[in-house]
Amino acid sequence: MDSKLSLDKTASVALNYDAVLADLEAIEPLISIFPKMESLKKLDESTYEWKLKPIGAMGVSHAVHYAAVYTVDKANGRLSFKAKEGVGNASLSGVFQFKPNGSNVDIEVEINGLLRDIKVPMLLKAATPGFIKTMFDGLVDRFIEKLGEKYGK
Repeated sequence: MDSKLSLDKTASVALNYDAVLADLEAIEPLISIFPKMESLKKLDESTYEWKLKPIGAMGVSHAVHYAAVYTVDKANGRLSFKAKEGVGNASLSGVFQFKPNGSNVDIEVEINGLLRDIKVPMLLKAATPGFIKTMFDGLVDRFIEKLGEKYGK
């Protein structure tokens, strides 16, 4: 089964914006803290291959594997990524946006794409897209928490 994924999360967190920008430019230190990361491999200057540990429950489990090409816009605190087709079982694109806001940094995470070849019991097929979105929402929430742990003031 394939499932589309679309999520948009925002949060305001007490972060050291300059430290975030330094890692934004380097890319890997920032994205490597994403929850459930099994491996992160640099394929070329701006392309990374992600493999996440299996996520799921209730008979649905999926180990997301994909690659993306990253574009850094340091002046605007933005890290965009576009799916690199032909790698793994997912095609994900999106953006990590960081904007200073007083003593906090406003964070926006957008992820859109497709997860392919999800093994799902027949009785759970109808509920699977909502379940997957909930699981990814949780991963992004945890990612934002980890940003606070790593870059907090």
